Amino acid sequence: MFSLTDRFLRVGCYLLIVIAGCTSPVAAEQKRDNPPAFSYLLHCSGCHIEDGSGDPPEVPDLRKNLDKLLRSETGRGYMLRVPGVTDTPVTSREMAELMNWLIAEFYPGLQDFRPFSAEEVVSGRATRLANPLEVRQSLLGATID
Repeated sequence: MFSLTDRFLRVGCYLLIVIAGCTSPVAAEQKRDNPPAFSYLLHCSGCHIEDGSGDPPEVPDLRKNLDKLLRSETGRGYMLRVPGVTDTPVTSREMAELMNWLIAEFYPGLQDFRPFSAEEVVSGRATRLANPLEVRQSLLGATID
């Protein structure tokens, strides 16, 4: 039979092992280097569904209209200010890779796409949209050059 002190020591040791595993350089590197498709499944598919179809109008169908938004700097900036981009717990580099993967995945024939950069993601995250649906409707209702 273990004494109370022994039990606390065992629990403490287990916690240290768990904490060390979560903060080890290897675990941190694995956490940062998820492939974009995995990040999409982990962070986006809960709302946008695995195939990107979403639940319009509140959750946009990612397979529609992103090509129109990408035609202007305003539309491009909008895409980086939506809550899913600003609030997802990945690095700016990972988010840029995720956004670039998303465009390649859902718009394979898109010509002249300029990939998103980590710097653009940082800028977009600094100006999160309060009402993305309203902004999206105004952008898609207007002529986007």
